[in-house]
Amino acid sequence: MKTRSRTTRACAAVAVLALATACGQARAGTALPDGDQAAAYVGAKFEKAMSKLGDSILDARNVTNSADAYFRFDDKWVHHTITSARTGSPESRVVHNRSQKNPDEIIDSFTPADGTVEYLYLGPAYKSLAPTPWVSMPKPEGGLVQPCAWGGVQVACKMADAASSSYEADKKAVRGAKSSADGSEELTVNVAFSRFLEQRVEVLPDSLLSKVGPELRKAVVPTTITLKPDGSLSEFVMAAQFEGDGHKIELKYNFRFTGQATAQDLPKVPDAAQVTVLPDNEAKQDFYRRLGDLQGR
Repeated sequence: MKTRSRTTRACAAVAVLALATACGQARAGTALPDGDQAAAYVGAKFEKAMSKLGDSILDARNVTNSADAYFRFDDKWVHHTITSARTGSPESRVVHNRSQKNPDEIIDSFTPADGTVEYLYLGPAYKSLAPTPWVSMPKPEGGLVQPCAWGGVQVACKMADAASSSYEADKKAVRGAKSSADGSEELTVNVAFSRFLEQRVEVLPDSLLSKVGPELRKAVVPTTITLKPDGSLSEFVMAAQFEGDGHKIELKYNFRFTGQATAQDLPKVPDAAQVTVLPDNEAKQDFYRRLGDLQGR
């Protein structure tokens, strides 16, 4: 998400490959009639959920999260799982990024509450970036200035922006709202693939992006938002398979909260002998440039 106000209009949950009905439910088992009344109800539910979900993603504390991201373009594909934890006051954070395609592609980021530096652990695929398994770099001044920049929630923020912008472009994008007996709710919205790309849910290299023509851009990515009884996010899923412009695309993105974080979820500060120090912002930017080159970005 690009701004806090934008954040509070977006986010969320559960895989759906078929389009949901446009008939909402006022309470479990009671369907509204089709037509304008149902459309107004569903739209109101979506707007109310979006007004809270940004905060539920960004402001949740002492929690663990997981995100699973899979994208296939013809025979090229990527699949990453990201697990994270944030806990304490002041807060410490950790993110574990694992490739399901290449087990050597491992990156962990650790931001301890104390001190002025944060750390990255580099798996075997990235050992050419530094002579040690860890690098350290200065923490951003003023802390986490852009909350959605933190890897633990970045995917969810981008998914939320894609859902929000699809609704803003076409109110009919919201397809359903359903309440369960336990007070949880499920919302479904059709996200245009063009919005998926614009919000960088997956960042395609130019070689693939140039192949995305008008047919693919008009394709729909069914998205489901599942809310807990208190209105906070439980799960957020985008899933689709479609063809166009002579190409096939399959994708599935799932973000959810997985439990309560404790100090045991955090690593120890690495020994200084295991750390290459990146002393300033210039060194940090050079490191990320070289990391991007390795990742083909």
